[in-house]
Amino acid sequence: MSKSAIWCQWTLGAKVFKGHYVNSINEKGRLSIPSKFRDVLSQWNTDHLIITKSLDKCLMAFAYEDWEKMERKASSLSTVRKADIIFKRHVMGSAEECQIDSQGRILVPASLRDYADLKKKCLIVGIVDRFEIWDIEIYEAYMKDALKDPESLRTELAELGL
Repeated sequence: MSKSAIWCQWTLGAKVFKGHYVNSINEKGRLSIPSKFRDVLSQWNTDHLIITKSLDKCLMAFAYEDWEKMERKASSLSTVRKADIIFKRHVMGSAEECQIDSQGRILVPASLRDYADLKKKCLIVGIVDRFEIWDIEIYEAYMKDALKDPESLRTELAELGL
């Protein structure tokens, strides 16, 4: 499938990463990708993911073409502005390619598992063009804190036109 066909499908409401799924990560670091997410990846004709650190205490997983978009954006960032340098070091510099095995699992590298404190239960959260991998307890605490002031959040979202 061509890149333009994939883009056309995506823009016309084809499958995207959405939903929350709880899966266990085993002692070797293997994590099963939800079948609905594997369907999306199959539609995008890819059998591997780029996994990297988020600015939050979780991991982000990208299909290769979406990761390439991130790389292009990152390459245009400043080499002297502190926030740009930190982003490149933290997010771009920690990226790892992870093959999806025949059972629909990825092996999450130890350095990334340690960063996100992935133990047993992981929450996989679809966010349209990527998904996040969280330790379920860290996610619940994060969201509880994030939603402490819903009025401010509503105001910010309204300013964005949502």
